[in-house]
Amino acid sequence: MPLSSTPEKGSKPSQPPASFGFRCIGCGLVTTAAAQDFRCSECGNLLEITDSSWNSRNPTALKTLWRERRSLNASLDLSGVWRFRELLPGPASEDSVVTLREGNTPLYELPQSSRRIGIPRLYAKHQGMNPTGSFKDTGMTVAATFPPGRISLGSLRFDRQHVGVDGSLCRARWNAQPGACAGR
Repeated sequence: MPLSSTPEKGSKPSQPPASFGFRCIGCGLVTTAAAQDFRCSECGNLLEITDSSWNSRNPTALKTLWRERRSLNASLDLSGVWRFRELLPGPASEDSVVTLREGNTPLYELPQSSRRIGIPRLYAKHQGMNPTGSFKDTGMTVAATFPPGRISLGSLRFDRQHVGVDGSLCRARWNAQPGACAGR
């Protein structure tokens, strides 16, 4: 979701333009449609979601905005996912966002590992410290925020079944279930 010309520190979400697409991480094919498995029709590699407006953003302004939000008490700003909402699909309203402050998990420095592989610093993010103990909480907050039926990313639309949530019925497997159920 592009950053507006005058970014707000608070938690007011804005709507994305219809500029999202898919790009293959292998061959670079760009398309506006994806199969259910998000694989490239040409080479079989994964597709990533991309937005042409991302190239025109000011990274310094985004970092400043995101740092400022860490000190605010609005619900969206307390989430380690929704704090970065310029990169997420826009919810209908701030009140419709389902969040348990997921994503605010600690980083641990791994000095022995960094020395062993010859890099100055190495960190690991402990996603097991999310509210339900699963790294999947970070995706489920977005999936649970949108009304049953479809999720929109600009001009792209996804059936809820693709992200594992259908109303209050969870089709997720393994450790995605707690995150999906906690959000509902």
